[in-house]
Amino acid sequence: MGYDVCRVADVGGNRVPYHETGTGEPLLLHHGAESHRGQYAIFAPLLRSGIRAISYDQRDVGDAEYVDADYTMQDLADDCVGLMDALDIEKAHIMGVSFGGAIALYVAARHPDRVRSLVVGATPDSFARPTAYLTKMMASAPEERAALMRNASLSPEAQRDEWLLARLADLGRGTVTALGSRRRAVLEDYDVRGQLSQITAPTLLVYGELDPLAPPEVGEDLHARLTSSELVVLEGARHGLSFEFREQTAALVNDWVSRHEIGPVA
Repeated sequence: MGYDVCRVADVGGNRVPYHETGTGEPLLLHHGAESHRGQYAIFAPLLRSGIRAISYDQRDVGDAEYVDADYTMQDLADDCVGLMDALDIEKAHIMGVSFGGAIALYVAARHPDRVRSLVVGATPDSFARPTAYLTKMMASAPEERAALMRNASLSPEAQRDEWLLARLADLGRGTVTALGSRRRAVLEDYDVRGQLSQITAPTLLVYGELDPLAPPEVGEDLHARLTSSELVVLEGARHGLSFEFREQTAALVNDWVSRHEIGPVA
């Protein structure tokens, strides 16, 4: 099964669409704030066949069921574990990039017994101290925000790649985190710094050297505060780790999961 097939799981009475590739070590993939499960369509095929990669739509994005209720990053983390329960997955590797990385951190902090390892990419530890670039982007109208996000994610060379630009354009247009939206409220309340001591899973931190949204020093700070972590800074990379730098990121994930296998489940 690949990204041409969408399955749906019932999580707490809500409809959660997901894609699945490979078999073996379960890896839950969490997309960004303005994205959806398709973020990993060009990334997941680069993972080794022994990884069961599952990408799903979070609340208020993609084909997920829209529920008119506020929620928090903690709720989104609990949704991940709810999906694991629905798919009979006792323990998994958890990966997220950007907003998805924030969810991944909360999954590991709130449910340490369900997490074998963690991969966090291009993720700030709080919205309390955004970069000037992120502040400008979040204050912009949707069209301008989409252009700023494109520039933050891709190098000038990659921005001339029409195929890659089309993949990025399919994901979001700067409306889901508009001022006053529920996902915007989740972003503004996000601060995982007080929860880091609860994370015990081995953690791979991946950051782009030229990322204006989550620069390498953010990864360095997380690395210093997480007791079992490794930090990789990808030279020349911006925020789009699962796009322009998907091959390098996938190679890191393949190696990381191989080093922290759950193994056969009885």
